[in-house]
Amino acid sequence: MDDYNYIDNYFKGMLPPEEMKRFDQKIQEDPAFAENIAFYCSVMQEMQEQAAADKKQRFRELYKKPGLPAQTSLVKKFWPYMAAAAVIGVIVFLALMFTKTAPAKMADQYIQQHFQTLPVTMSNREDEMKKGLQLYNEHKFPEALQQFEEIMQSDSADFIAKKNAGIVSLRLEHYDKALAYFRQIAAKPGYYSNPGLFYQAITLLKRNHPADKKTAENLLREVVEKDLEGSETAAQWLKKM
Repeated sequence: MDDYNYIDNYFKGMLPPEEMKRFDQKIQEDPAFAENIAFYCSVMQEMQEQAAADKKQRFRELYKKPGLPAQTSLVKKFWPYMAAAAVIGVIVFLALMFTKTAPAKMADQYIQQHFQTLPVTMSNREDEMKKGLQLYNEHKFPEALQQFEEIMQSDSADFIAKKNAGIVSLRLEHYDKALAYFRQIAAKPGYYSNPGLFYQAITLLKRNHPADKKTAENLLREVVEKDLEGSETAAQWLKKM
């Protein structure tokens, strides 16, 4: 399917839910695709304006015919306002759509910048951890998650394995699982560099359910107030939300 049919089907509500989700992600990740959407909208607006002109001409023709009902003159009188309202509706819809995706876009950018690869870190189970990190850096996410979870089966308190398992779950879009892991590490005492709350906020912004943005804002404020890992980024994001 070419981009324009794809975009047209989106605005007509003809895409399945998963495809609608991929469409929103593509807007954020593909500038050329976003330009195609802008072009589509401009064409639709032009077509609406042309349709309005054609209809006005048709009303003029009908108006000249004898026996025209009185209400036709009212329709003719108010048509420009109706057409303008339709155009405004499209603009408002697009503004709301892009506003809604802004927090998810910030989370996407952070993931792209910081979670493309993971550094090899020291652990009590160094060889097994190194294997999991190598799998992750090769973008073999299901295998990496399995490796980190196997480490946790042997040592349920392994902070690094839980953190990495949460990150892999986030990359796999297993948001509930990612949140569970990040909550566990956030509750772990004794770690000066603990990203648990900040990573929860990223996951919520990425998931983008109706209540997620508000919850994420509260977590980001807590990160800033407690000067936890991610506090500088959290402060910047709060200014944009």
